[in-house]
Amino acid sequence: MANKCTIEHAIGETRAAILYKNKPVEYHLRRWSDEGLPRAGDIFAGRVTKVDKQLMAAFVDLGAGEPGLLRFAMTPNAPRLTEGQMILVRIVRDAEAHKGPLVEFTAKSEVDKPGPQKTGTLDEFIAARFPGISIEEGPVDGIDYVTDTEVALKNGGFIYIEHTRAGTMIDIDTAGGQKTKVSIAAAKEIASQLRLRGIGGLIVIDFPNFRKKKDRADVWQTLQDCLNNDPNITKIAPFSRFDTVEMTRSKSGLTIGQIMLDASGEPSVETLALRGLRRLEKEARVDGGARLVLQLPQKAYDWLQSGVILWEQPLAERIGARFKLVSGDKLDVFKDEK
Repeated sequence: MANKCTIEHAIGETRAAILYKNKPVEYHLRRWSDEGLPRAGDIFAGRVTKVDKQLMAAFVDLGAGEPGLLRFAMTPNAPRLTEGQMILVRIVRDAEAHKGPLVEFTAKSEVDKPGPQKTGTLDEFIAARFPGISIEEGPVDGIDYVTDTEVALKNGGFIYIEHTRAGTMIDIDTAGGQKTKVSIAAAKEIASQLRLRGIGGLIVIDFPNFRKKKDRADVWQTLQDCLNNDPNITKIAPFSRFDTVEMTRSKSGLTIGQIMLDASGEPSVETLALRGLRRLEKEARVDGGARLVLQLPQKAYDWLQSGVILWEQPLAERIGARFKLVSGDKLDVFKDEK
């Protein structure tokens, strides 16, 4: 369910919040540094580099990023593929760490060089995912808070979300509360967090041990009912003997955490740099005449100076050429007194 989208075209990234009754239910994030890389829904011309009969798949050079994986079972309409052949493919799922994008065959290609043939903006992606949705420009700040591993429940208790290469593990801490009440609240929050964060694949939820079958059934049904509102495909297994629930959720893109965090789970250098630019722009709009200084930790400072994205001219067009960048111990914005 969704009835409105707020989208923010910031320097270095575009953020979107899908709202239902003015409450965020889904976030999306795209960054300038990833422009040109294959995204779900894009059409690319690709060259078949390898046909693996054991995997029943082919690897396709897309001209950018990791080779795409084309599974024969997913594209029964594909002709017999040969190495070196040029084909058109649709990106089904974005690339992840150690994995290239998943692609499907659409047609033979008359293009002789791999590369994008049809791509879309985040605005277009949202409009296609939610036909008829109202899209308006505005700040999207809540996305910064959906990468925390700990989520507090309103009436007590916590859920902990941890990611591994095999899947996502979710643990519930009742914090001394009544098991069934906390677990029902947790089931509702888990369904919400999965969608907000864009989590997919295998998910294992570790609930407290229940004495009564009815309590277990009530918790499971709550989770099922809440997931019914999810536009992605979800499948839930029954409770195991150890009071865990395994489920899967389809996904086509990276999670918010995969985009914003580094391998250690901390904000990436790029995230810190773009966070600084957003804060600088906000401060400049509040104080229209001041010359401002953006101070960033050294690694974030170096990232902006490296030219990965061209940010200075677009920022100057928004707030004027009245800022400078320095390195320091922490992120800060202050007036230039010189």
